[in-house]
Amino acid sequence: MQNKTWTDAALFDHLQKAVYLELWTIPLYLTAAYSLQVPGTNADHPPKPVTVRGKKNPNRSREQLAFNNIYSVVVQEMLHLELASNLFNALFAPKGYSPKFTGEWAPRYDRFPSWIAVNKPVKLGPVNPEQMSLLAAIETPEPKSDGAPNGPQDVYDSIGQFYKAIEQGIHQRWNDLYQPDADHRQKSEFANPQYIRDDYTRFSSTIGGDSRTALKQANEVLQAIVGQGEGNVGPIIDAELRPEDANDLEDQFSHFARFRMVQAMLKFGGPLETYPATGGSGLAAAQQQLTAGFTSLLTALEKGYAGDDELDLGSMWALPNQIVSVWSAGGVPQF
Repeated sequence: MQNKTWTDAALFDHLQKAVYLELWTIPLYLTAAYSLQVPGTNADHPPKPVTVRGKKNPNRSREQLAFNNIYSVVVQEMLHLELASNLFNALFAPKGYSPKFTGEWAPRYDRFPSWIAVNKPVKLGPVNPEQMSLLAAIETPEPKSDGAPNGPQDVYDSIGQFYKAIEQGIHQRWNDLYQPDADHRQKSEFANPQYIRDDYTRFSSTIGGDSRTALKQANEVLQAIVGQGEGNVGPIIDAELRPEDANDLEDQFSHFARFRMVQAMLKFGGPLETYPATGGSGLAAAQQQLTAGFTSLLTALEKGYAGDDELDLGSMWALPNQIVSVWSAGGVPQF
């Protein structure tokens, strides 16, 4: 890899791209998860995680099991979005900047992000072999053949390599950028132990305090993003990076392993029941509602991390109904 020097501008660019990358995964995974016709669910009552242990469990179905695996990844991607945004703000909020979620930084689904060299078609779609291949490609562990980062690059061989570069940049620029006494605009929605049923973790999702403490927290944030997802070379997540609830069986496994589980279900058990994209009279209205809801979410994220408002996630929790409404109307949800 070409040797370049880390600058404040290069690190700023990489952290904004990390925010985009984590946001980009969420609609892809949500669209797939809610395409599943889990028994007993519909647009008014979308699927939700339900324990399915034991073959005699009345909630057990192949669709519920697949939903659990995909949805559990979505929640951790929401955590990763929070972590990436907090990392951005820890260094650049004191300079008057905040991560962007709208305009050119709103997610698009016609290709992979341009800084990741994965040559694979991208589209939103239901759970099927083609779409699960895409989702698994996103979370594929960093190849051992990837070289170590040697300064900021325009394009990386893998997402894992991209995050290794960010780690290098943070370590090189930390002492010059970090301001201990500043307002770092940190949020904690998905890693807060007071919410027992949420996907909280054993590390701090916020970054602050003296420089040494904050750098330790920044390192833990990066380890969590990489260790739970595309940087994990094995199927099991380190215990320190998991939620404390031992009943969250899916969260013991890497994102790649969870998607491979669904791929195995399709390969050995045949197709899963999903909504057919046949079109219908209510499709336009359902899609319009989803578009408005997602736009509201992007605006809320941008305002929240800019410090203009509290982080209002009401529009995020409204997405399941809106997504299933589009699917049930015979369309593929668009973002």
